[in-house]
Amino acid sequence: MASEGRPRADPGREARAHAFFPWRTQTPAQYVATYGAAMIGYTYDAYSYADAGLEAWLLELGALLRAQGRRC
Repeated sequence: MASEGRPRADPGREARAHAFFPWRTQTPAQYVATYGAAMIGYTYDAYSYADAGLEAWLLELGALLRAQGRRC
């Protein structure tokens, strides 16, 4: 187990998170504004990541989706 009781993301999930999300160029709020309405089943925030910046971005994204009432 890793930070805050979340399991460590396996290498494949971590690679997909790096590839799929524009976490270096877009804020989570910008991402939600563009794609949030179409997102269902978001689970990337259920894991911890070796890259602390990526992890913080994914956690904020999940929090914003849930604040909008999205079921994740």
